[in-house]
Amino acid sequence: MKKRVLVLNCGSLAGTDVNTALKFNDEFEVWGASIYKNHGIYVYKNYIEDIPNIKDKNFIKILNEKIQEYDIKFIFSTHEDMVLFLQEHKKEINAVIVSSNYDTALLCRYKSKTYEKMKEYNFIPKTYKKEEVKEFPVFVKKDTDQGGRHAHKVENQKELDLYAEDEDMIICEYLPGEEVTVDCFTNKNRELLFCNPRAADRMLAGIDVHARRIELSKEIKYIADSLNKEIEFRGFWFFQIKKDVDGKYKLLEISTRLPGAFSLSRCLDVNLPLMALKDFDGQDVKLTFNDINIEADKQFFGKYSLGLEYDTVYIDFETCFESKEKVDTFLMMFLYQCVNKNIKINLLLQSDNLKVLDKNKISRNLFDEIIEIERKDIKNILEKKSILISNDEDLKNEIREKNKYNCFSTSIIESLIDWRA
Repeated sequence: MKKRVLVLNCGSLAGTDVNTALKFNDEFEVWGASIYKNHGIYVYKNYIEDIPNIKDKNFIKILNEKIQEYDIKFIFSTHEDMVLFLQEHKKEINAVIVSSNYDTALLCRYKSKTYEKMKEYNFIPKTYKKEEVKEFPVFVKKDTDQGGRHAHKVENQKELDLYAEDEDMIICEYLPGEEVTVDCFTNKNRELLFCNPRAADRMLAGIDVHARRIELSKEIKYIADSLNKEIEFRGFWFFQIKKDVDGKYKLLEISTRLPGAFSLSRCLDVNLPLMALKDFDGQDVKLTFNDINIEADKQFFGKYSLGLEYDTVYIDFETCFESKEKVDTFLMMFLYQCVNKNIKINLLLQSDNLKVLDKNKISRNLFDEIIEIERKDIKNILEKKSILISNDEDLKNEIREKNKYNCFSTSIIESLIDWRA
């Protein structure tokens, strides 16, 4: 039986990428949960509702009930506060928390603690008390925030008075250069097995929406090795650095969760969630990866829930296959989804001319029935729990008006893709 792992905050970008990384694994079975319904329900086949906020006094009690009910062995979290809470209470939680220990999570949650711990190293930025600031610009950021939230470039004393009045704000030297995130993995023996730097060319809501792998320079490797030496990491972690006025990297922050854009490392064939699970399961982790110059670009991509049940799909051969110069890969994805769900696929055609299927290496065995039929008669064979895939607008309009059946063009096949499957 597969060992089950629960991903808390599963609707985050990192949470959905964990699902992608693990959903076809033969050893571990991934489950998702969030404190409220979010994007996770569109991507997790196995989804648990009714998990309360960690501030709820019954959180641990309810979490343990879910752990027992669903036989959960491991827990991931994709948010720093949740990681910290789980580690603080790990003796009360009946599953293995897959992250660095409480002391490390606490240290990384506060930039002030991180800077104090590593103060002897030259990659720690200069920090100031408010009265010590004599030259501008400086940079003000909140001690516990991440991803650039509550962070401000301060140009003068008036702005400093405004942004630094909160005691939880840190005043640092201003770093004008390139910002880099470094994905890391440390095994149970405290060996740093992986260190992958990536530059963010474009950001949106604190997420790298365009990132590219850069060279692991001696300078970046030194910072990674130094952090790994001084701080007790285990599993995945990452740090962010930025160049100062002299072009030297200075540390911004460290985190013991998965970064939001770790998919760039995953596409090097470095499966950080799987490696962490194996490590916490007592297995030895070995690592090789594709040493390639990779870039990643992200945009909003819709996933849909149609509230529609069907057991048969009819496909218009002439408009979906015969008229196409190339194979519609999204259509094929949908058809094999139907195969996996035991949904019948019936091919409708006006004459038995299927050479285009052979030409494009599409097996005739993919279809449960191949039905030769005149277009005017298609409306008469559709059933109530069926849908039609066609690019014939007149045909679809007639069927919708007279038969009230649902019809889809190939341009909206994405709305039929079940990303949980």
